[in-house]
Formats: sequence, C-alpha cells, structure tokens
Amino acid sequence: MTGRAQSIVLTNGVYEQKVIVTVDSVKAGTLYTRALEALSDWTGSLQKSKANVDVQDKDEGLVVYKGQLYLGYGKQNFMYGWDTFADFTMKIRCKDGKAQITMTIPSLTFYWTADNTMTTAPIAELLPEYTHKSKFLIKKAAKALAPKVPDEVNNAIEAIRSVITRSSDEDF
Repeated sequence: MTGRAQSIVLTNGVYEQKVIVTVDSVKAGTLYTRALEALSDWTGSLQKSKANVDVQDKDEGLVVYKGQLYLGYGKQNFMYGWDTFADFTMKIRCKDGKAQITMTIPSLTFYWTADNTMTTAPIAELLPEYTHKSKFLIKKAAKALAPKVPDEVNNAIEAIRSVITRSSDEDF
C-alpha cells in the first residue's frame, strides 16, 4: 500500500492536491464503500471541520464530499476574532487496486465570533500574497491561517487514505 503526492498547485485561483493510493488486490466496489464511509464521522484535528457527501456514483466509483476544513482561530482583539475555515471539495475515484483523492480549496470563510458575521475570500487573494479587499478586518487572521492550508489538506487526505488502505472491512 503506497500513497504518493502527485501535485500541489495553486492554479486558476484554486489550491489543489492529488494523491493516488494503491491498495493491492482490493476491488473498486470495496474501495468505493470505504471512500463513502471515510468522512462519515470526520471532524478534523480540532473537531470543527465538517463534510457531507455531495455525489455518490457506485458505477463510476466516485464519491464527492463538500465541506469546511477548520484552520483555526485568528484573534483580532482582546475578546473576539475569526474562526477560519477552508471551503473544500474532495473527489475520490476508485478503480480496482487504486483510488485517486483530489482535494480543492477555492476559498476561505471567516466567522466573526462576536456575532457570527461571515465573509468569504478567494484563496488566490490570500495565498501566496494577501491582496484581498474587504470591509471586514480579516487580514490578520488570513495571514496567520491561510498558510496552514497545505498541512491541513495533507491531514484530511491522510484521514481518507487510512480508511481506504485498511487491511480489513471487519469491525470486530
């Protein structure tokens, strides 16, 4: 069982990472079932991330999740700050013995903790340089938390990879 990073790019305004996972002698249907189960209880390392199945197609061996990946809290002043999430789509394509996991991040969403005001910024305006114009003071949180995207994407992909590559489907 191996997984290798295929690409990490910021292209056309979207952060993307692809990984191909090889699981010898495992049928596409089994990998599809594992991919469908993979994020069912997932909440990320800080227990605030969320994901839902957007598309499931057994014939194509495709599972698509959409959700928000929690990046952290960006303190603005002594009482309030921004809970920051990376908006993502994760596509898992399954074939006999292999799965391709692709995660894309088009934007970050910031929630003001005082009243849950929300604002969203394209990731291309946050990485590699902050160029976003907003009426909200998100710059401090964005500059601190946007660089965490690659590591958090790696963690999310690893969570999927560990379920897909498990040695048995037996729970007990």
